[in-house]
Amino acid sequence: MKLVLAFMLGCLPMLAGAQEKLPRDVARFVENAEMCQHFAGEWDDNDKARQREITQAIEQSCGLAQRQWKRLAAKYAGQPAIKKVIDEHANDAVRSFRK
Repeated sequence: MKLVLAFMLGCLPMLAGAQEKLPRDVARFVENAEMCQHFAGEWDDNDKARQREITQAIEQSCGLAQRQWKRLAAKYAGQPAIKKVIDEHANDAVRSFRK
């Protein structure tokens, strides 16, 4: 049992290194796209102040994510693994955002 545990603990650094880190600009895009989708799914007709906050958050996160998406899609066109992450996070809220 101790041998198995020691083996598993010894493999952890290799497993952590196997997970490819995203470039910083792609990670920021993923975060903005997720926030865009989150806020686009919220709507509160009863609270006008809250609705203004949601609208501002949508304009900020979706607008930024949409600009990032177009730039990053071109920048990483030749890197299929990164392009796949970008495409997966270019959700409907990001793609269809209009100010």
